[in-house]
Amino acid sequence: MQQSSEISVFIGRFHPLLVHLPIGFLCFALVLHIIQWRRTTIRFTNVLPVIWLSAALSGGLSVLTGWLLSDSGDYDSDTLQLHKYGGITVSVFSLLVFLTYWKRAGNINLAPFRFIGIAGAIMAMLFTGHWGGSLTHGAAYLTEYSPFGKTDNDLMATGNRAPVRDLDSAYLFEDAVMPILQAKCSSCHNAEKKKGEYLLTSYEEIIKGGKTGAGVVPGNLAMSELYRRISLPEDHREFMPTDGKTPLTEEQRSIIEWWIETGAHQRQRITAFSPNSKRKDELTRFFRLDQLAVEGYNAPAPSPKAVEALLKAGYLVNLVKKEGNLLEVKYNGKGNSKPDLSLLAPLSDQLVWLHLENCLLDDPALAALAGLKNLYKLNLNRNPISENGLGFLTGFDKLEYLNLYGTQVTEAALPLFAGLPSLKKLYLWESRVDPRKIDTSLLRPNLQVVLTLENSNPGESDK
Repeated sequence: MQQSSEISVFIGRFHPLLVHLPIGFLCFALVLHIIQWRRTTIRFTNVLPVIWLSAALSGGLSVLTGWLLSDSGDYDSDTLQLHKYGGITVSVFSLLVFLTYWKRAGNINLAPFRFIGIAGAIMAMLFTGHWGGSLTHGAAYLTEYSPFGKTDNDLMATGNRAPVRDLDSAYLFEDAVMPILQAKCSSCHNAEKKKGEYLLTSYEEIIKGGKTGAGVVPGNLAMSELYRRISLPEDHREFMPTDGKTPLTEEQRSIIEWWIETGAHQRQRITAFSPNSKRKDELTRFFRLDQLAVEGYNAPAPSPKAVEALLKAGYLVNLVKKEGNLLEVKYNGKGNSKPDLSLLAPLSDQLVWLHLENCLLDDPALAALAGLKNLYKLNLNRNPISENGLGFLTGFDKLEYLNLYGTQVTEAALPLFAGLPSLKKLYLWESRVDPRKIDTSLLRPNLQVVLTLENSNPGESDK
């Protein structure tokens, strides 16, 4: 009996492949019919019967495999029934159209029956496809990004709340955790497809869990089935998300871990948990708050040749946002390769975020960065550089973030940093800066200096 069930599931899993065949045949047939209706001199009487028969037969195979597949999943019964009968309707109407070509009915005009069959097949295909998408991706899959008809409840259900503009106003669950789960997990854990009898569409259901146990136990990672599943090795049979879907990023897992550790609250602002500097940076990247600094800055389109040269040299090049032509450039030498910094100069107008991590840069090499005056973010961590090479920073009026973690920089560089008018965050963790020798009078009140992983200000003791 078990073997028979496994064979049924095996055959049923061909449904996603076969279901596209009738869709293709129907679309092709519709195009040919439109051509015929617009140009009465063109006829496809030999081709169309074959296409409609193919649509009917492939539709029947899709129904059969879909029926077998439905026995292996936790699908919403109402939507599943609609999807099943919709598929049958597609096949029946397709067969009806074929018969209007194949059968001769004397003097009876079959054109009206053919038109009814064509219209019925196309309409049934649209509705059946929608119900199938709802089973696979959730009821809001089609309308999720529609600008019309969204209510506040819809926005909460899909994680599409108003964008976060600052950490002080953000809620940990509603603004961070829920959107992550909706993006990565809801396609298998929604009202239409409740895999493992676990719903991830509301706070209560997330906490409750499914047939394998409690989803989240506040304050207890080990007993939280949700966290266990997303933390397993990707090749583990119980890893979530399943079926080759894109797993959570390290940053997303970390946010969910922190939410559980802090008590898995539903309505608590992020600031209530006093996040440390590392956590604030993580959340700033997650909410893309670092993009706010460059909102008002636009640059001309970058030179394709300059971008191509960077890519060939081992750099990673990304757009910071869709508009504005602003670039983020990364190079991680992993301690054994040094980048050609001269390749950055042709992109000085567009380059706003630059990461040069662990790539053997020394003080003389940094002079090549002097022309990059539009930088808002600069990361030079884990390079053998000191304050002697940082003179190039003079005139960097837009620089807000500077990471010198793991470098040879000492407290002698503080007057230089004080001269950067926009600098808000300075990382000196594991540098040669002695906190006891820092003259805090040189630092602006809004300049956050990170000297350890935990604390954020030079006046605090190491923890």
